[in-house]
Amino acid sequence: MSDTSKEAVDIKLKPLSTISGHEDPVWGVAYLPGGAQLVTCSADKTVRIWNVESGEQEGMPMEHDGEVRGLAITRDGKRIVSGGDDKVLRVWDVETQQLVAVGDGHEAGILCIVVSPESDQLLVAGGDRGGRVVISEMTGDGQLKHMCAIETGPREVSSISFSPDGTKLAFAHDDDSIIRVFDVENGNLILGPIEGQKIIVYSVVWSLDGSRLFTACGDTTLRCWDVETREAIGEPWAGHTSYVNSISLSPDGMQLASTSGDETVRYWDTDSGDPIGEPLKHEGDVWAVTFSPSGEFVACGEYGGKVSLWRVPWWDDSKEANKLLLDVRFARVLLQCPSHSCLRSSQPYQTTLRLTSIANSTIWTFP
Repeated sequence: MSDTSKEAVDIKLKPLSTISGHEDPVWGVAYLPGGAQLVTCSADKTVRIWNVESGEQEGMPMEHDGEVRGLAITRDGKRIVSGGDDKVLRVWDVETQQLVAVGDGHEAGILCIVVSPESDQLLVAGGDRGGRVVISEMTGDGQLKHMCAIETGPREVSSISFSPDGTKLAFAHDDDSIIRVFDVENGNLILGPIEGQKIIVYSVVWSLDGSRLFTACGDTTLRCWDVETREAIGEPWAGHTSYVNSISLSPDGMQLASTSGDETVRYWDTDSGDPIGEPLKHEGDVWAVTFSPSGEFVACGEYGGKVSLWRVPWWDDSKEANKLLLDVRFARVLLQCPSHSCLRSSQPYQTTLRLTSIANSTIWTFP
């Protein structure tokens, strides 16, 4: 390989700008529609909005009474929903940063939040440490109307995912092998438990047509399930050598990205289950992954403290894309909202977001 070709594959980049302002670990980040602004949440008990181009904070911090563990953005980009250790869902106005509404129903710290996809209702679901999933309807003025609470037992809810039509909610726990699907209107169990696998399920994601569920498993595999029959489709997807802790579906639904304790991210064809390309090697365990809205990039969060962006190998150069890299140093966990609207990240020592300009390349590595 020529020096020029090698540089195209392995380009070391320096941050274009650094966003800092949180006093404690950053647990989450989400793009507002259009990609010009970022929203972050942190262990410093705040949610903040940042200008992507300048790296400056916009408006005032939005404050909780405890660490803020997760956030999601409404489809119109006007509201931020956040939650965390104070057991309260809060709704904020993006333009004014003012508190619009408070949602109750949780008796333990909130770990994950999702907003429903396109549907007649705008629904918000939060999963907590006590095994409760609370579903609320958001009204036009941002208020939260409690719909139902689903009790799943004394286990942390590790992952929740709305079906594409917004009528069903799938979730999994990080300490058992069961997937359940509930009706979001009344909280009734309508599918499951799916327990054909006797291993831990860390993450669950719907296919775009709602006919399948993909799971990330503790036995180093991914699996695909037929929602109607509750049976596994084909053999487990093998390739990782350690537990698979997070999965993300590409915007077109044709590829899946997975992260693992084997320090790699892998791509998969969602129809065949075959791996795509070579694994993306990292410097430590990789805890989460998400596709960019365009589908050109994946953002990967490592245990060692970094969130890096990679260009997918099947991307067509003729497509327009956002040429920005988000680099969160010392990020311990980064999780994707099933609606593809947000990332969640945490880091134990430093709270820095870096935005870096990137040239065309297949793989980007960092110091």
